[in-house]
Amino acid sequence: MKAQDYFPEHFLDGTANIYETVLIIAQRARQMSELQKRQIDRHLGQTEMLEQAAARARAEDSDDMIEQPEPIDRPVPKFEKPVVLSMGEMKDKAVDWYYEE
Repeated sequence: MKAQDYFPEHFLDGTANIYETVLIIAQRARQMSELQKRQIDRHLGQTEMLEQAAARARAEDSDDMIEQPEPIDRPVPKFEKPVVLSMGEMKDKAVDWYYEE
């Protein structure tokens, strides 16, 4: 779904007011964003290691050094926007929240 598909009425029955709902959605979106960032960093690190290993292997096979290694074709992870995901979770009542005392 897209953010345009959600309306305030979808969220009003789960919280005291819409402002509280917005805060919960924003906090969950930040959590998802951090998780996606770690996954992207892990993907980029693996890609860099593979490219370095391939360059070393090509250098060992030939006597001359290769200046620019050829890029390795790997699928790039695609993510849904964290806000849209958190809105979907809030609508489906899949988000648990509590107040710290």
